[in-house]
Amino acid sequence: MQIISGKGQSDQNTYAHIQLDNDLNVVLVSDPKAEKPAAALAIKVGSYQDPDDHLGLAHLLEHMLFLGTEKYPEANAYQEFIRQHGGSHNAYTSGQVTNYYFDILPSAYSEALDRFAQFFISPKLDPQYIAREINAVDSEYRAKLSDEQRRSNQAFKTLLNPDHPGSRFTVGNKDTLANTSAEELRSKLVTLYQHYYNPSNMVLTLTANESTDALAKIAQKHFGGIKSHQPLPHLTLPKQFTSNADGKIQLFKTNTEKSIVKFSFQIPSQINSYSSQPIRYISYVLGDESENSLFAYLKKQHWAQALHAGINQDDGTHALFTITIKLTDEGIAQRDKISEALFKTIDNLKSSPISKQYLNETKTLSALNYNFHDYIQPIKLSQILSSRALDVGIESLLSSFHISQNANSESIKSLLNTLTQENLIIQWLNPEHFPENWLKESIEWTHEPLYNGQYANGNIAFNINQIVQHSELDSHFGLPKANPFMPDNLDLLPPSDVQENTSIEQDQGFNFWFKQNTHFQKPTGMIFGYFGFLENPSTKDRLLLQLWAKLFNDAASERTYQPYMAGLGYQLYAHGNGLTLRTSGYNDKQDDFFYSLVEYLLEFRATKERLSIAKKDVLKGLSNLESQPPYALARHYFSQVAIKGNAPTHTLQELVTQISLNDVNNFIERHSQHFEFSGYMTGNFVLKDAQSLSKRVKNAVVTCLYNHKYRHVELKNFQARQHYLYQFSTQSADSVVLYSLIATDNNNASYLERCYIRVLSQLLGAQFYNEFRTEKQFGYIVAVTNQTIEKTPSIGFLVQSPNTSTEKLVAEIERFIKARKWGNNDISDDEFEKARAAVLGAYQKQPTSIKEQALEEWPHIVEPEHNFADRQNWINALETMTKKEFLSYMQEKVENNQAARLLVTNQWQDTQNWQPLNIE
Repeated sequence: MQIISGKGQSDQNTYAHIQLDNDLNVVLVSDPKAEKPAAALAIKVGSYQDPDDHLGLAHLLEHMLFLGTEKYPEANAYQEFIRQHGGSHNAYTSGQVTNYYFDILPSAYSEALDRFAQFFISPKLDPQYIAREINAVDSEYRAKLSDEQRRSNQAFKTLLNPDHPGSRFTVGNKDTLANTSAEELRSKLVTLYQHYYNPSNMVLTLTANESTDALAKIAQKHFGGIKSHQPLPHLTLPKQFTSNADGKIQLFKTNTEKSIVKFSFQIPSQINSYSSQPIRYISYVLGDESENSLFAYLKKQHWAQALHAGINQDDGTHALFTITIKLTDEGIAQRDKISEALFKTIDNLKSSPISKQYLNETKTLSALNYNFHDYIQPIKLSQILSSRALDVGIESLLSSFHISQNANSESIKSLLNTLTQENLIIQWLNPEHFPENWLKESIEWTHEPLYNGQYANGNIAFNINQIVQHSELDSHFGLPKANPFMPDNLDLLPPSDVQENTSIEQDQGFNFWFKQNTHFQKPTGMIFGYFGFLENPSTKDRLLLQLWAKLFNDAASERTYQPYMAGLGYQLYAHGNGLTLRTSGYNDKQDDFFYSLVEYLLEFRATKERLSIAKKDVLKGLSNLESQPPYALARHYFSQVAIKGNAPTHTLQELVTQISLNDVNNFIERHSQHFEFSGYMTGNFVLKDAQSLSKRVKNAVVTCLYNHKYRHVELKNFQARQHYLYQFSTQSADSVVLYSLIATDNNNASYLERCYIRVLSQLLGAQFYNEFRTEKQFGYIVAVTNQTIEKTPSIGFLVQSPNTSTEKLVAEIERFIKARKWGNNDISDDEFEKARAAVLGAYQKQPTSIKEQALEEWPHIVEPEHNFADRQNWINALETMTKKEFLSYMQEKVENNQAARLLVTNQWQDTQNWQPLNIE
């Protein structure tokens, strides 16, 4: 066993490595905080290895491994076992990696690993499930037919080198997988499995609150039986794009109101440059948003709303470096000036000496982020480490996550020299406006059949060198200044006993709370500020509030970018009572940062130009709503229709167009001078820090304060045995049903009654999934969801289907509900205890970062009840819950039909038996 060195300063884990006799590399993580042990196994195989006549085969193989092994032959045995023992599981297939992972309660870890290991020892790959699982893959593909990213990515592949496997379709569907017999396809699956599912081609990660020695024995016991096969050599990949002197461009017609341009440059792979990460130097400058940056200039001209620079599609040989710009309507018209600004910034970077300032800042920030990163849950950590180790090996695994040495000038200059016209690929995304002058050829639209896209490819008409040569922008344009917010003091306060939340200032309309929290041993903290002022707000008031927050965030981006890069983040968001401002990150300078934002919030007023852009953005968002996945819309509309005070889309659209600059600024003027303030500081702070900040804030707002009555969420009055309906529109042709049972207790259910619904969801989840997805193949999206709002228990049954009507889905859900019986003999003691223990385990899970704990505490600071015992009340209810009480509640609410039923769907005819509801 070898210890893996290079962990972060605040990381309490121990990392080790062993190699089993079968050549399987195993990463062992002893995590003293792990409440649910986890495992992940990654294989160096993916869609790049698909045969041309069966695209999506690697994805199908991933699905098939879940459907029974020689030792555990039942198709749903693995999923049911994980669910029953409070765990979760999933897998993904990318171009070159397939990764399987799970977590579970500690008592079931050993057996779960035995079941998991059988995937890689003796999967059945049963032909009787192949056709059915092709349907599942096809449903997964169809569920994303309206997804703009999927649509544009598939079109973008037409620009790729056709000899590169990344140019092909990767997900798979019936056309690419059901084009041969199940027996022949099984033979192809077996061949793919034997060629690539080899121990030497895998990395396993085990993460648990166990010693590395114990984990090593577990790994040998369960995974030593994976057999080696004759592996195929790894692919030798060609260039992703064949270069030409002009560069390439694609115009893509979006179905949604979207205006984006992407400038991508093909560069060498950066996977093995992890120690110095020279590409970070370039992305650090081009992605900057502070004063004198490219984005600050574009925003000041009202041409851009967002900009991002970074690497993607790194296949180990080549990668893309992409600058993505979200355009305003004016930016579409001024596209030539936008491209000039970008190319001039790149040219300035090339012609300037390599900046020690940028190098030191990127290295320092990388080290800070690594040394003081938030706790990573075992399932996520296992997944990340397994895939990463396939690329960088075991020895450099941990050190590969941060910059350990400054990049040398030659490597940076070499990368900058690849940002040329011949390596440039532009993608323009918009529903109707296109830069015809950027194409050498006339526009010829082509149909992309897989996602029904429309695109036009061509060669770039302009010449970058000429644009730069004639630019009037100076030689310092786009090069940001030094970051003054880099933390100076990272000292940790000595560990202290757990403290209670304490009110250190209480006055009319002003409260300030403090809690020193050194438990997580990081020099970080959070500060909150609540501004309460809404009283019986109209729909217009709510919309004005949203615009206030949106406009403030837009205006504050330049002044908050450097703090953000230095580890100080902020968020301002609107809610039913007003606004909340919060900051997070390193405690050093955070109080000054928070206070500066309070000052700016009070003095902020909107401008005509930014309001116009914000209104158009809101209208685009409302217009694009129907393009969201149907299952996501069903969940969205459930809360919209169940909670009072919301407004339908058409009403919001009408109001947005009517709102004037005076409306917004009058609203801001009125409420920025009359509010209640509640503050909270927690983390690596001392009491005098909180007292000082409290005094400063109070002095700034003292003339504005009054006692505001806190407004709780109000639900509509649902009646027992009544059937309610809300129908919505979608662009997708899929059927979707969210069928919910809602308790009718006047939003006053006890903790115990709300716990019943969580236990019920746990009991029914695996059964519903197995029956509706695995057995009956109704769709890829199948779930039992906890729909509880406030103190009103509710459970939902969610299905999105490409091949089954909503009427059929509703009938099947009602049959499923009716078939469940709630007598003492209908659920075994073991089933009930497993479900109760799984839910209890979730509530007993302790916060793993100051942010997680502060976000849990904050609502209880603001709400007048100050219910800091909330978590313990849930735990107490679950610990005292009996099977008899649970069954009695189920008999009353479900068997005796004492719940209301709310159907949220996109296709429905019957309004006689279902009472339509409105959003209001």
